[in-house]
Amino acid sequence: MRGIVLALGGGGVRGTAHLALLDVLREAQIPVVGLAGSSAGALAAAMYAFDRQMRPAELAEWLKDPELERLQKNDALHQMFRLVEFLRRPYLAEGSKIRQGFRALFGNCRIEESPIPLVIQACDLHTGELVMLKAGPVAEALAASSAVPSVFPPVRWHGRWLVDGDVAEKVPVTAAKALGLGPVVAVDVSNRPVASEPKSALEAALQAGEASRRRLLSLALAQADLSIALAADPPIETFDYTQAERAYELGRIRAEEALPQIRQLLAGPTPGASPWWLRLAQRKPKPQPSRSVPEQAQPPKP
Repeated sequence: MRGIVLALGGGGVRGTAHLALLDVLREAQIPVVGLAGSSAGALAAAMYAFDRQMRPAELAEWLKDPELERLQKNDALHQMFRLVEFLRRPYLAEGSKIRQGFRALFGNCRIEESPIPLVIQACDLHTGELVMLKAGPVAEALAASSAVPSVFPPVRWHGRWLVDGDVAEKVPVTAAKALGLGPVVAVDVSNRPVASEPKSALEAALQAGEASRRRLLSLALAQADLSIALAADPPIETFDYTQAERAYELGRIRAEEALPQIRQLLAGPTPGASPWWLRLAQRKPKPQPSRSVPEQAQPPKP
């Protein structure tokens, strides 16, 4: 069966936009033959693969972590609290509520048992290497893939410390292409970039880091057969669970806009295949059987 492979990127609560895309694909009867997900995209991919359906607001409530809600408050007291926590602890939240949510959703399911080929992307904290998790407990793999550095603790996995897959590649195009099952549709749920003059040295450093990440993201997206951008504007904060429905609705709009291109991908030749005329030109001529010259026709020896 011909279908598409999805590469679903991270973005916290903006990941509910992935649920919208998957709903649109179901309704349009677009076959999904492979899934690669990072962070929030890994959760959406696993939910689709194991048929766990949930409304965005319900899912946000299910995974909401009280420790993270403090991070959304921007008054002076909470800013000071965050600074102290950053200096005092290696991470800001244990993430126990989110892990409980993963276990409740997937129980003892394992990645290799997925009815649809599934890759959950994480990153090796020490080497920066992209790690493709293709076997093991789904809940634990999701905890690793969404372990945002400095926010959640890294996850120990077969002797490695793993963190958020977005650190290695914001949208897991490499992992999706490695499945080799069909055209890759990459979905980036980042906010729309906003250019502004930095007001402090820290803000300038953060903007420079973000610019570098955007450039790496653009290089990854260029390897996909089609990319879809959420481009939320005004921005949706990563842990602002009240924005789950808004991200979902915007995701539906972007997915419906992309349907004609997705259908065109499925109707076209297999990505990466050479056109027929090039394959014909590259064909090697068949060797002709050698013919021996009749003895009487051979010239006399001197």
